[in-house]
Amino acid sequence: MISEIPLKCTNCLNSNNVRIHTMINTGSEPEMKAKVLDGSAFLWDCPHCGKSNLIDSPTVYIDPQEKLIVICSKEGLSVEIPEDGPYAGFSIRQADSIGALIELVKIFDAGLDDEVLNLCKQVTRMEMKADELNLRFVRLEGADNEIIFTYPKKGQMEMIAIGFNVYEDCKAIIDGHRR
Repeated sequence: MISEIPLKCTNCLNSNNVRIHTMINTGSEPEMKAKVLDGSAFLWDCPHCGKSNLIDSPTVYIDPQEKLIVICSKEGLSVEIPEDGPYAGFSIRQADSIGALIELVKIFDAGLDDEVLNLCKQVTRMEMKADELNLRFVRLEGADNEIIFTYPKKGQMEMIAIGFNVYEDCKAIIDGHRR
């Protein structure tokens, strides 16, 4: 679903009517998944100065293949999905930023559990002695499925790899608590 809203350019401060996706359904628009993953679905170029701007408005992302719904909003919107409707059995997640939405799409595409991955992040932060470090999942890599996280450090993006065994250990802990 596309809406048109006025947005102000962060560079020249001119107001522009911008067409934005308030709902992205990759079942009906499969090409949008690539645009979500590369971030281009959330950018607009100012016709006055050419500056590329981030669209920072609520978005609902639906991926029928992954059975995933992500509600991206800083306001913490809640949605109830009927148990017997077309979205029955979907995982529903909340994201407070476009980066968090993209990360969730990557996590589900990799076949990982986001709750388990959050515990992996906590373990990694503890080992790095960096409690406030904002780790983001990037990908699985190599034959051993190393988990690659990125994080900001001194104005640069750094990467760290953790062994898949950390994920398996965290999964065992989470699964034990789910029973």
